[in-house]
Amino acid sequence: MKRLARLRVRIGCFIFAGLWVGQTWAAEDVSHRLTDLGNKAQASGQRGVGLNLWDLQPFGDRLFIAMGSTSHDTGPIPVWAYDHGRGQWIDEPEVTIEQEAIELYRVLDGQLYIPAADPKGSSEDGSNDGIKFYRRGENGRWTQFYSVRALHTAHIRDLAIDDGQILGVGNSRRPHDLLNAKPGAVALNLAMLSNASASREQLALFRPAISLVPPGPTGGRVDADTSQRNRIGNWFFALFELHDGLYASTRWLSWAPDHPDEAGFYRPRMDYPPQVPPFPAILRWDRDLSEFVAPPPETLDRLVPVSPERNTQLTLRPFKPTLFGELWFAPMRTQALGASYLEMYNQSVDFIVKAADGPGRRVTLPDPEALGEAVLVEGDRLFVLANTRLSDGTYRVRVYALNRQAAKADQVNPATGLAPGAWRSVLQFESTNLARSFARMGGTWYFGLGVAGTDSPKRAGALLRLD
Repeated sequence: MKRLARLRVRIGCFIFAGLWVGQTWAAEDVSHRLTDLGNKAQASGQRGVGLNLWDLQPFGDRLFIAMGSTSHDTGPIPVWAYDHGRGQWIDEPEVTIEQEAIELYRVLDGQLYIPAADPKGSSEDGSNDGIKFYRRGENGRWTQFYSVRALHTAHIRDLAIDDGQILGVGNSRRPHDLLNAKPGAVALNLAMLSNASASREQLALFRPAISLVPPGPTGGRVDADTSQRNRIGNWFFALFELHDGLYASTRWLSWAPDHPDEAGFYRPRMDYPPQVPPFPAILRWDRDLSEFVAPPPETLDRLVPVSPERNTQLTLRPFKPTLFGELWFAPMRTQALGASYLEMYNQSVDFIVKAADGPGRRVTLPDPEALGEAVLVEGDRLFVLANTRLSDGTYRVRVYALNRQAAKADQVNPATGLAPGAWRSVLQFESTNLARSFARMGGTWYFGLGVAGTDSPKRAGALLRLD
């Protein structure tokens, strides 16, 4: 057998270090090269699940961290940023927002946004029951955009921009009220935000982005069946592009079969309507109507495999999925109602690949025990952050890469999603905690540590840097 040789292989503009063993590429263990940049989540008073660094978002020369928990009411949340060029944290938070959590950041039209996952405290103007989100201006100043109580839209969990409009999805205070339902999706003209300069700006004009009322004698925007399905789907968690347009996931996205038994499945409470199966797991943005509508069930394949052996009562939330090559890649996180809410809040549970034609398939990575946590695209490569929990409760964290030429529809298969050999292992390290998020700035990797469920926090909240 040939002696193992340490190689450096240049692929495009990236340099990966590792060992070539027979036909297997073993990524370099970089555990000893990681720098601990500190724990701003812990220093900010976060505890337990609120310590998770849910998202890392590069913007300009700064890296922004997300933390907090809507399940444990851990706000208000300071917005901390690490200065990549100077190699240090900024001296003070850029702003402190009246929210229980920052679950993710969005960069839209070159500007940084924070969806208002859940308001913290109360406001004299009643804005906590209205639309709310935050945007960072070119001068680095943050503006809180809010509405009054009119729509009772308490949570905006995700944002997107389409055709000159900014779209926000979440849930109202009464998402399934059969008599007086309030929309969980809103739209407003992006131009309305262009001249904002104050720290707080009230939104003057906005409108529902989903029809909940059947058409009356003079007609309506959608038919009665679509209106009823919209009402059932009127509780949103994510916005994302699929191959044919913009979609929003609802609380009905799960591992459940398309036609579950009514009793005891989606009817643990009688006030949740069971009509018009199948329940819309996702709604599609209709530009002509300028609303979200339930697509005909036969026109869209499932996003996740039917998995009755899993907890089908959990809601699955695609977390910042991406289109890459001919495929859609989506890490899935959970939301829950009832007793499992605290334990299953925002936990990673699945990793999916989907071609334009065909259902989503579960991805098996080269380490079959590894779970894809987050994805990012840089040039012609998709990077996947993955965690493997070891028998002693620690984790092996890996980054895998996929070349664009391997992201082809004809490469998707039911057994492993893609062939495990299509993935190249870039790096790995051992950690007391799983890595919940990652980012890349220039030649530098960043990793945000988290904690799974009700486990001991250990180093959750720490930010690691790898040059």
